Amino acid sequence: MVVDRDHVIDVLRGLAIFTMVAANMAASVLAPPHPFWFRLYGSFAAPLFIFISGMMIAIVAAKRAHGLKYYFARGVMVILCGVFVDVFIWRIYPFMSVDVLYLIGLSLPFAYLFMRFKGLSAWAAVVLVFLAAPLLRNTLGYTAYPLEIRFMEGPANIVENAAAVAKHWVIDGWFPVFPWIGFSLLGVIAADLRGRSGNSFGKAGILFFGLAVLALGVIIWRFFPAAHMVRKGYSELFYPADTGYSVAAIGLIIVLFSAVDLKASLLAFKPLQALGESALFMYIFHLLLIRYCISPTWHGQGIEAFWAIYVILSFVLVLIAYELKAVKVKWKNKPFVVQFLLGG
Repeated sequence: MVVDRDHVIDVLRGLAIFTMVAANMAASVLAPPHPFWFRLYGSFAAPLFIFISGMMIAIVAAKRAHGLKYYFARGVMVILCGVFVDVFIWRIYPFMSVDVLYLIGLSLPFAYLFMRFKGLSAWAAVVLVFLAAPLLRNTLGYTAYPLEIRFMEGPANIVENAAAVAKHWVIDGWFPVFPWIGFSLLGVIAADLRGRSGNSFGKAGILFFGLAVLALGVIIWRFFPAAHMVRKGYSELFYPADTGYSVAAIGLIIVLFSAVDLKASLLAFKPLQALGESALFMYIFHLLLIRYCISPTWHGQGIEAFWAIYVILSFVLVLIAYELKAVKVKWKNKPFVVQFLLGG
């Protein structure tokens, strides 16, 4: 069933896709080393994407009487999309290195159950998730690159490396449970707070609070820096996602929500809104384009050429998003799978 769209959430989800495209394309298309400002630019799409997925569980649950089975099924469908990405785009065995879709799919039923937590117990659970991450990293270690086994290497290698795969899910895959599921749970809390604030964070006090949290995160990040690994060309600053980064990301998310809520009707937001309305499709489609079209043709470009390719690709994605928007308006009785992939 389709829930009335929240245009602010669509804009921010579109912003996550827009910046994510640059980060994902840079791994093969932008020659290393990547400038720090660029690494920073691509580093906040993932937490925003995951945060919004948690928000949407709370928003949908408040409007539709779905139970745990529904959110479990939705989670399985998202995980199957992650399997598609692993098998048909990266050509590796699935469930190993933990693409962001696996994390989101896993988080959906947990986010639904988390709605039972109220007040201090909810906040305490989120804080514990984020605090557990550095403790687990110190105890278990953090690998420089998650294990990915290609089909030609055979499934026997998976059994031999089962412990490493389990560790990837817990702490050192691309998007392990700790700390990333914390952003989803925080999204559940934020949905409740935003609903009780007139469905808007567009208040000066919230904006300044977000800026303060962002500043605190930057200070922690500055004085207690993590390794900031580059993983096979992927240069976002969350390998690993340390405490300073996580706090800064939370602050930036608050700032973005407040800023967009304050100016939600800006015409400049419309392209991002269109992208955000078909976010799952856009995520998978842009990876397909990068893997099979862009990377083989424009490998290892300088920053100027990369920027030109990025702008053109983004323009193409926005055009496709508008076309999908028109199709969805005309296609009234869409099959459930189509509605799931295209966003209602």
